[in-house]
Parts: sequence; structure tokens; C-alpha cells
Amino acid sequence: MAGSARVGRGHGMSVGSVFGRSTDVIRTNPVATLGTSFVLMALPQLLTAQIGRGGAIFDGVRDGLYVAAGLYVLVIGALWLVASGALVQATIAHDQGREAAVPEMLRVGVLRILPLFAVYLLFTIGVMIGTMLLIVPGVMLAVMWSVSLPAIVAERTGVFGAFGRSRTLTKGARWPVFGILLLALVIYSLASAAVGVASVAGSGSFAAIAGGAEVATPRVPLLAQLLQSVVTTVMLTWFTIVGASLFVELRHWKDGPDADRLADIFA
Repeated sequence: MAGSARVGRGHGMSVGSVFGRSTDVIRTNPVATLGTSFVLMALPQLLTAQIGRGGAIFDGVRDGLYVAAGLYVLVIGALWLVASGALVQATIAHDQGREAAVPEMLRVGVLRILPLFAVYLLFTIGVMIGTMLLIVPGVMLAVMWSVSLPAIVAERTGVFGAFGRSRTLTKGARWPVFGILLLALVIYSLASAAVGVASVAGSGSFAAIAGGAEVATPRVPLLAQLLQSVVTTVMLTWFTIVGASLFVELRHWKDGPDADRLADIFA
């Protein structure tokens, strides 16, 4: 009886339910979600592009400045992990019927940064190895482990426990999970490509109008990069919260909704 009920709820999981939940998380708490993503993900790269003139840091690799380039990647990666953990916490709070404050989100992101890094590293290595084996195994692992990152933030499962929890939650729903993630990836890629093309086209048009004036041209890349940062912030926030929303939907399917289940974890 219980098993049949859970299967029935699983059929209710759809693109609409996952996308709708992710949109609601952002809509009900836009400052915390979008603001956190912009400050931690987009702004550091935007500032670096201006101060270091884009690829200057990576140009240093060719000059033997490996430490500087490595430190840059480490800092950007750490900020991304903190932002990811913070957005998962915002999604969990939304499932509990409340809005997560920025300090709460950042605290969770910082506290979970090392487990998040370990899960992300093992996830990447496993999927890469699987992809080299005729692609299909990599896709299967990606789907099976797709909610391991939210699991380690929301339930503190431990690194290997996160993979096991994701495997359990996705079992019996992996085709829907694959479809949802594929559609989200396509939407994210198309939006990113569109703003990239628009930025290049805008820069090219301005350069033609300015006649290649060297004094005026720096402003346009800044405006183009700012636009790209804003769009990237929105899309990265949405894409990350889609993953967290998928975790919540799968957990409701397998365990049933329980808004109070995690209330004591972050007390």
C-alpha cells in the first residue's frame, strides 16, 4: 500500500512541478537568492575582468605564474560552492514554508563547502570516466547522482552517503529526472549563448560607430559584461535551484512532504 502510494506520487513529479518550485523560490526571496549569486558568482569575475583585463590572470600561466592562476581558480570555485550551498538552503527553507535570510544561507554554504567540494569532485571524476566509456554510462551516473549536492547540504549525509541518497531518491524516476535536467540545461545554454551573441554584436556595432576610437571603447565591454553578469546570475541561480527543487520533489515522492523534518538541523 505504502509503496503504491509513493509510486503514485512519483508520477506527479514533472517539469512543471520542478520548474514551478524553482521559480517560486526566486520569486518569494529574490534579494537573497539573486543577490547571493551575483555577489559570490558574477561580481568577482566581473571585477577581475576589469582589473585584470579579462584573461590577464590566465595569461600569467604562460609566464609561469601558476600560483596566481591557481589561487584565482581556487577562490572562484570556493565562492561558487558557497553560493550553491546557500541556494540549496533557500530552497529547503521555502519547502518549510519560510524565507531563508542571507546570513543563514551563507552560514550553511560556508559550513558545507568542504563536503560540497568532495562530492562535486567525485561526481565530476565519475561522470567523466563514465562518459569515456561510450557516453551512456556517464549520463546514467549523472542522472543517478544528480541530487547528491543538495542531499549533502539538506540532510548532512556525508560525502558517500550523498551519492547513496541520490541513488535512492532517483530510483524509479530516472527518465523523468533525465528529461528535466536536459531541458534545464538546454534553456540555460540557449540563454547564455543568446546574451553572449548580443554582447559581441553590441561591442562590434559600437566599435564600428566609434571608428575604433581607443578612448571610448572600454565602456562598451564593461556594459556588455555587466549585462552578461546579470543574465548569468539569473540563469545560474535558476539552474542551481532547479537541482535543489528536484531533490525536494523526489524526497516528497519517496518520503512524503514534511515541512518540519529539517527545522532542528539549522536551529
